[in-house]
Amino acid sequence: MKNIFKSILTVALFAGLSSCEEESNLAYIAPAAPSFQIITPTTGEGVVLSATALNNPAITLTWDPAQYTTPASVTYTVQLAPNGSDFSNAQDLSTTTNRNATVTAGQLNVPALTAGAVPFVSTPLDFRIKATVAGQIPLYSNVITYNVTAFGCLGQYAVGAGIPSAGWGWSTPANLICDNNVLTMRVGLINDTFRFFTQNTVWASGRNYPYYANLGYKIVSVLVNANDGDSNFRFTGTPSTYRVKIDENTKTIGVAKSTVTTGIEPASFWLVGAATPGDWSWDGNKETELPNVSNNIYEVPVRFTNNDSFRVWEVNNGTDNNWASTNRNFPWYVSNGYTIDSELINAADGDSNFRYVGPTGVRLFKINTTTKVISVD
Repeated sequence: MKNIFKSILTVALFAGLSSCEEESNLAYIAPAAPSFQIITPTTGEGVVLSATALNNPAITLTWDPAQYTTPASVTYTVQLAPNGSDFSNAQDLSTTTNRNATVTAGQLNVPALTAGAVPFVSTPLDFRIKATVAGQIPLYSNVITYNVTAFGCLGQYAVGAGIPSAGWGWSTPANLICDNNVLTMRVGLINDTFRFFTQNTVWASGRNYPYYANLGYKIVSVLVNANDGDSNFRFTGTPSTYRVKIDENTKTIGVAKSTVTTGIEPASFWLVGAATPGDWSWDGNKETELPNVSNNIYEVPVRFTNNDSFRVWEVNNGTDNNWASTNRNFPWYVSNGYTIDSELINAADGDSNFRYVGPTGVRLFKINTTTKVISVD
């Protein structure tokens, strides 16, 4: 028993001496220079990331050695942070003992989005190299700004008094789910303010009304700039449950009154025709939903093609054969006393569809069944 105790004591003693020796060695090591330099790339260069080329190099960095007072094995870490930040929320992308590192498109895309990259838009992000010895004595390189065009999107969040289930806090934020670059959430909306956020609990990650407007987004008219100091969104429609959709492919933000959690929404009309993105087809959900955005108001941001036609359907049966379902052409609305925007005329094509004669682009198409007005903004 005594021998066992002696063995344990000996091991503990050696372990303690080894630890003390490491600490003693580190005590003689200190940075010999305040920083070191990234050689390549240089500030202003950039990359376009692709979902079909995830293994392609996105950024290859080389740098000068970090200088310490005593020769030591140095570990280098490539760090990424939002442009202009202090790297307090830096993300580590790669670690090596070499003085070069390559980060692939697949490795960079999600961190870039997390750091604030706007999908499909060249976004400046900051990179630096962190040097350490035995995980301690950090020394940092200069910072370079590299332009990254990311793809896809991350799930986001929304909080604010306009979303009663969330409020202005982080205990129960509304979640926007990302699918194919389209963010959606189903929430109750009232006539108050809210904001979108890219990161949970991080107020600085907020995206307000001007953020999207300045990027050229077409925003449904029941969502306005609150002009409240923070320029939040304000919902002005009839309080109810809605699906909110941010489509990063078409740069549109819409809402739709929601009475079902799955399946076809009975509160909506539907647009089909060559003037719309889905052409004359119900196949694969190509039709454009014209949702109820407030009592008796139906509105959607939609890309219209000049000099092409379309028609409004009341019913979508969720099949590819809706042609016999109730629909409304141009004369139907005229005969029911509607005032119709001058950019919409009778196509006189045998079915008397609508013909869009305005410029090709994303427009706000609205049917107000109370005032009996059809407009294109």
